[in-house]
Amino acid sequence: MKPVHIVAAIVIALCMGVTFYAFNGAVAQNVTVAHAKGSPGVMLHVLGVIERDTAVYDSARGEFRFDVTDQKDTASRMTIVYARPKPDGFDKATSVDAIGKYEDGVFKAHELLVKCPSKYSDTK
Repeated sequence: MKPVHIVAAIVIALCMGVTFYAFNGAVAQNVTVAHAKGSPGVMLHVLGVIERDTAVYDSARGEFRFDVTDQKDTASRMTIVYARPKPDGFDKATSVDAIGKYEDGVFKAHELLVKCPSKYSDTK
């Protein structure tokens, strides 16, 4: 084997290693509310049912806060803090996908996807 091929193989292996390392933190695991509360500081993707009476926007802090419960275990409850205004469609949504980290007793979401059941219904 020529030295050029050996160097090329090493460079390719290093590039693959750096790529895997870089993307490892970018992928969020889909977890339950209870699992998210037990994994502080880890990037996670949580699906929860919105507790409508807890939604409030704090204009002084620029935060939107609300609670969610787990879809299967309604006893598991968690507060989500979103550092942006209330998303469009939130008032009609029944559940939300939140991507972020559980820190300081709340789930700090950097991305929210609201799920509105009327958009997906089969009625004509």
